[in-house]
Amino acid sequence: MLDNLHMKPSNKISIYNVDFICYVSQLDWGNSVLCHRYYQGLPNQIQYPIFIWEQGKPTSFQDIYALAMIINHCYWEQDCKYHHAKQVEKEALESHFQKQGKASTSSTAMAPQNKAKTSPAASSAKNSSSKSSLSPTPKKQPNTLQVDLSSKLVSNGKLTIDECKKCLKNNLCLYCSAGDHKLDSCLKKQTTISPKGCSASETASKKLLEK
Repeated sequence: MLDNLHMKPSNKISIYNVDFICYVSQLDWGNSVLCHRYYQGLPNQIQYPIFIWEQGKPTSFQDIYALAMIINHCYWEQDCKYHHAKQVEKEALESHFQKQGKASTSSTAMAPQNKAKTSPAASSAKNSSSKSSLSPTPKKQPNTLQVDLSSKLVSNGKLTIDECKKCLKNNLCLYCSAGDHKLDSCLKKQTTISPKGCSASETASKKLLEK
């Protein structure tokens, strides 16, 4: 019977000790034999710490019995702490997921209410803004600059003598007195002037300037 006695890993050592003492009381074995047989019946969770014990594996039954009790107590204490920590972590995760689910549900329920609270004025303004964005914007017409040349022209449409001298001296247009172009490229001429006419008028203007 004693050869078949083994402690289950899920059992406490107190049950194994009671059964072992009960069988040993009927036998006349020596101390070393009892120590070896007691060690063989222990589970790995207690055997391995005894095997690597700093002071060496005990050789008497009383010493290995006391050491096995200490190791078993430490093992179940650590096991209890481990399961407690796992339970706390599980509860924290469940609470976190429940809060997230409530928040998402409340936000989903509030969305139709916010949509229903939209005022007619805001909706009409939104529609008008969307219509205005879809309507094509009118193109701006370039502003044409109208220059008053009445003070610079005589009755026949030509520059006055003083104005002509000023234009030749400052290298300006002989029609509108602008400095960014010449007479042949002036866009404000009312009549088309031939290149010969242009050269003749410029020659005449130069003669006037020399006078």
